[in-house]
Amino acid sequence: MNTLKLSRITAELALAGLLLSGISGCAVMSEEECYATNWYEKGYEDGTQGKASSMLGEYVSACSKYVSVDRSGYNQGRREGAEVFCNPSRAYDLGIQGYTLTDICRGTRNESEFIRKYQAGYVIYDMGKQVEEIDKKLEEVSELMSSGAYRGDVYDRLRSNYRYLEQLRYHAAEDYNKLSTANGRKVTVRNYRNEINRMPYPEALSDARTIRDNIAEADRELDKIRRDMDDARRKMDHAENDHDYKRYRKQWDCLKDADHRVRRKLEDSKHDYHPRRIDFSKERKQCHY
Repeated sequence: MNTLKLSRITAELALAGLLLSGISGCAVMSEEECYATNWYEKGYEDGTQGKASSMLGEYVSACSKYVSVDRSGYNQGRREGAEVFCNPSRAYDLGIQGYTLTDICRGTRNESEFIRKYQAGYVIYDMGKQVEEIDKKLEEVSELMSSGAYRGDVYDRLRSNYRYLEQLRYHAAEDYNKLSTANGRKVTVRNYRNEINRMPYPEALSDARTIRDNIAEADRELDKIRRDMDDARRKMDHAENDHDYKRYRKQWDCLKDADHRVRRKLEDSKHDYHPRRIDFSKERKQCHY
């Protein structure tokens, strides 16, 4: 299987798993449903749909103020329905689709075989999810690197992390393919979730995010400074006396200096080993007098 297609394939499997697992969601019964329900049939329906044994408690909670729930009939129906659901021929497909298995197969005739085949499929699904998790981290690091906002040490650490994740992704894709072609053979694979955050410089991502946030904040503040400078310039042009002109000119000069200070602080933060969030607003605020 082409490893480049893994993200799309596992995304499709995840969607199918969500659709399947949705059938095991909690049901809320209305008063009319409580009166009309045949509890044996309800149990059989829940059993064939793989619902958990805890569903009976949900029905009792919803219906006990109206009717007496036939627990024995429900449990008998659920046991018979569970035998239908826990057919080993469908277990592998449920696993590979990421279906969340309940306690439905406990005590059924084919419990052991069903669980074995389900787990064989689920381990492929889970490895696909691990590849997706690595891809997401790679995408984040790549976006941070490609922004052009980082200098020197921060960029070098991001690049080291990217190379590490690339290697991790390569091995995870190999394990995915091994599992997919095992045909029932036992295959030993790594748990990559334990390794994703073992990048050489995990803190580089938070440092880069801090710089990214500082850039955004500085840009917003520089826009405000430019607007205030334009306003001060207009007031200078329409000043009615020398006193007002000097006051607006002083404010304009202050704002110009504030613009320089914001830009300098931003550039300095890009070279910090562990940059911190910066409040740029005080540079402009001190010019409002």
